[in-house]
Amino acid sequence: MKYLITFVLLISASLNAQESKVLNKIDKNTFELIYLDNSGNILQKGFIKNKMLHGEWSSYDGNGKKLVSGTYEKGKKVGKWFFRNYNKITEVDYENNLPIKVVNWDNPVVTIAEKD
Repeated sequence: MKYLITFVLLISASLNAQESKVLNKIDKNTFELIYLDNSGNILQKGFIKNKMLHGEWSSYDGNGKKLVSGTYEKGKKVGKWFFRNYNKITEVDYENNLPIKVVNWDNPVVTIAEKD
């Protein structure tokens, strides 16, 4: 858990250095928010509905690699969130903005079965 907190703090610190944000209006109460670095690379993107974080949210490194993904519901983290760091993935289940389960995956390997 200590590493997860450190990782989240590093993501937050890097976002404070961003240079710009893009706000796209989806409808009367919903906006897509995209944070960009100095080079125009996406650092974070997600949605705001009724002035609260809502829906899918993702954070990226400067090379476009997804670091964090999860869902907000009315400003609170819900469901499964994934935090990627090197060859490790931390899966955190949230309920009402509180972590209820944490699973660490070392060296995740995805295999695809071949069809005959």
